Amino acid sequence: PAVDGGLLLSVNHEGRLRISSFHDPMERPGYWTVPGKVDFDGLRVLAEADQRVDLDEGSILVSLIYEPHGDALQDRGRLSAIAWAGGSQQPTSPDRIASLYIDDFPGADLGGSLSLFSALGAEDSSLGFAFSDFHLTGATEHPERAMGPILATTYLVDRSAAAQGGSTLRLTAHLAALGDGDGRTAELWLEGHDGKWELAGTSTRTEDGSDLACFEVDGYRDLPDGMARPYRVELPGLARTSAAPLSAKGDVQGSTFGGLIRAEPQAKEDWVLASLSCIKNQVGPIAWNHSGLWFPHEQLVERVMAEDPDFLYFSGDQIYEGDITGPNRQDLDLSIEDYQTKYRRFLWAFRDLLRDRPSVMVPDDHDVFHGNLWGAGGIHAEARNGLTAQDSGGYRMPAKFVNVVHRSLTSNLPPTRVSPVIGKGITTYTTDFTWGGVDFAVLADRMWKDSPSVMAPGADFKNGWSQAEGFDLRASDFPDASLLGDEQEAFLKGWARTRQPTAWTKVALSQSPFACAHSLPADTKSDVTVGRQQPPLPGEYPANDAPVADGDSNGWPQAARNRAVEILAEAGALHLCGDQHLGTVSWYGTDAHRNGTVAFTSPAMGNTWPRRWMPSKPGANRPVTASGEPTTPRYTGDYLDGFGNRITMLAVANPEENGREPKLQMNRAPGFGLVRFQPSQARIVLEAWPTWDSDRMYLGWPIYINARGRPVGGAWE
Repeated sequence: PAVDGGLLLSVNHEGRLRISSFHDPMERPGYWTVPGKVDFDGLRVLAEADQRVDLDEGSILVSLIYEPHGDALQDRGRLSAIAWAGGSQQPTSPDRIASLYIDDFPGADLGGSLSLFSALGAEDSSLGFAFSDFHLTGATEHPERAMGPILATTYLVDRSAAAQGGSTLRLTAHLAALGDGDGRTAELWLEGHDGKWELAGTSTRTEDGSDLACFEVDGYRDLPDGMARPYRVELPGLARTSAAPLSAKGDVQGSTFGGLIRAEPQAKEDWVLASLSCIKNQVGPIAWNHSGLWFPHEQLVERVMAEDPDFLYFSGDQIYEGDITGPNRQDLDLSIEDYQTKYRRFLWAFRDLLRDRPSVMVPDDHDVFHGNLWGAGGIHAEARNGLTAQDSGGYRMPAKFVNVVHRSLTSNLPPTRVSPVIGKGITTYTTDFTWGGVDFAVLADRMWKDSPSVMAPGADFKNGWSQAEGFDLRASDFPDASLLGDEQEAFLKGWARTRQPTAWTKVALSQSPFACAHSLPADTKSDVTVGRQQPPLPGEYPANDAPVADGDSNGWPQAARNRAVEILAEAGALHLCGDQHLGTVSWYGTDAHRNGTVAFTSPAMGNTWPRRWMPSKPGANRPVTASGEPTTPRYTGDYLDGFGNRITMLAVANPEENGREPKLQMNRAPGFGLVRFQPSQARIVLEAWPTWDSDRMYLGWPIYINARGRPVGGAWE
């Protein structure tokens, strides 16, 4: 319940026909999920029928009728509810068994969406309840908002897998849960060079719970003159639900869904990548209205859509396991359905961006139902030696669940370049491809990463934070601890040394930067306060912040981190990532500051964890004016992170109290990143944008880098 929360029309377990109000806010604690169960009997009752409905009589037809006193629905009027015997058969003379009405009801309170809910019945009853039919008249309908049974499509065109001068198109159709006999085979149709539609392939729906139809088209070619190529996916086993003729984009109401295969930019042609991460749907005590429930993120999606990016990179946390409702970990099949429920919210929000652009999506820890993930080579996480299952390393969820997540996110990628299965059956997705003159590597920077609780017992790590008094992590190293893993590290070395003839620059895509770029009050031994700390006012700084050592970050383990940074430096690769909920541009260093390449961490799109980088000690070697005055904020410059890694902070989008609403979203520096590839100038432009503003980037952006991943032009050259 919340202000503007709506109404509940119900026949309850006692047979009471009732209209209750959801408009009264509930003062209940809560942070990541709905704060406990709502007691329907605790809702304010607006009206209740005197008669009781006999629940043993079979089907019941319940009608809600609003009759405005004036000419407009928004006027006040009479709201009636009637229960009839006879159910959905609607006999000519149904028996009225219960009724109620509210006179002088404000019609504006009926605005909004509708949902249906049926219960199993009382625990001591064999009865169950379900809806068999539903009719709505007199309301405003939006056919374009219909969704399913094809929920979205994701695709990627890979020129490095070229066959006879063409490329390989990999396209995935994400499906709703269907009946066993429904839509088992899907078809992919492409518009040909002559304007006629051609069947490009068929796919059988996956049976592992991922509900996908995956297509691979070798020898794919763009249309002439840089034209986008229309496509559509059909489920011929299902009847279309719309009589409207098919457009190029397909009939999104029925068994067809379509979009455009964006033409690959030509040599010397500029193009834009949108870097996106961490999308939560609510935070704080939930208010079931626009201010409390951010989903489906219309403002954010409209902002990204307005930039018309050519390519999308989602770097992880497409879902949060505790979002709105807590995760189901008790039953494997239900866990998969729970993941799909959350993932389909993501598809709902972003399908119009995804349908017309190539994309890469990689899983992060929350996608596989982890708070923090140390994959440890794909072992199963079990509590042992006094450690929790999470701190022991590995995956808490079974391999079947993890693989459904991997497949739903990465099935449009080229085949993995490392062992397809590791550990207890976990599938891998490490790969590379070229598009738009850029050579991309896709990394899994948590899959082989060792747990600090296991590899550094003297530091007494709990959930990634050292609890040992006096233990100096900056003076410590753990050379045997893995970050990328031997096999993936070898792949990355090979990629770094290989030059694709069609590529002018390299970009590495992974979840998290190779540094621990956030600060908290000195001597902090946990990050539990991050989600509840008050953002400072503009221009203010926390009194005692210092760089922290969070083992969940890729600042740990240091030796493996340094090897990864050195490989990226050899490649000359820009590093694009997310995860940190803090937009940053950092310049890597190993044995010296600034001898590596640049990493761009995008802001969180829906931020529940407002990290910051605001050390009380100013950064060293900041750019200065002729008179010696620094030209960049004090939190920029050369630093050692909490693990002693060298980083140079070039730009940070710190949270601040800016007065915008909803407060718990807008004061946490939400937004997205844009990467503008400009081959004609051999440079790349990095931009971080707030959700609310199309005219002004976050302070410190843009940042310019060259084709070798180093700053060029501006203050940081």
